[in-house]
Amino acid sequence: MRDSVNLVQRIERLERQNRLFKRAATVAALAVIAVVVMGQAAPRTSTVEAQKFVLKDKTGKIRAMLGEGVDNEIGLLIYDGKQRPRAMIAVDDNDLPVIRVSDDAGRERVVLDAISGVRVEGNGPRVVLGVQHGNEPALQLIDKDGWTRATLTLTNTNTAPILKFLDPRGDTRMWLGAMSDGKAQLYMMSRPERGAGVRPSWAALEVAADGTLGLRFNQAGTVWRAP
Repeated sequence: MRDSVNLVQRIERLERQNRLFKRAATVAALAVIAVVVMGQAAPRTSTVEAQKFVLKDKTGKIRAMLGEGVDNEIGLLIYDGKQRPRAMIAVDDNDLPVIRVSDDAGRERVVLDAISGVRVEGNGPRVVLGVQHGNEPALQLIDKDGWTRATLTLTNTNTAPILKFLDPRGDTRMWLGAMSDGKAQLYMMSRPERGAGVRPSWAALEVAADGTLGLRFNQAGTVWRAP
């Protein structure tokens, strides 16, 4: 009699376990179906949105960063192997595009922007290449004190290339030009003195397109010329 009771209890326990297994299997199947359906219904897109992307090399060092910089510039910053910023292309907070290249000490050596053009920095002196006054291509050589000492300009008025040399005070002392009428001119000037009635002296040499020579001198307002 006791064996019959134990057998009945074991059968009932197995039936309860079987019902639990069936319920668990049903829930698992429903979960799998839901995942598949949600995956098929999810929108497919090729756009990735983020505020910053960081690129690291195989050693874990940061080599590039795309996002917003400390100066509110949005762009791409590239680092060297020692994680020093060396190059950047960005749009600044005034919505102007700019490219910067720095040396290993962090000093900007080359800067390209839409207003100044290209600026190449030395240890004090620098070179600027750009378009001035709306439509005049120009090359400037600037000394360590910030004074422009030489310029090469293609003028907008008569499309003449003009090479100017300036003194440390910024005054033009000599210029050489090839005019649109075929005349070549060389001008040399004294330093203009500040004050009423003071006239600088100058000398000019001209060679016309037909080979005619011209020489002029101006000494305090008195002009001598030949021929």
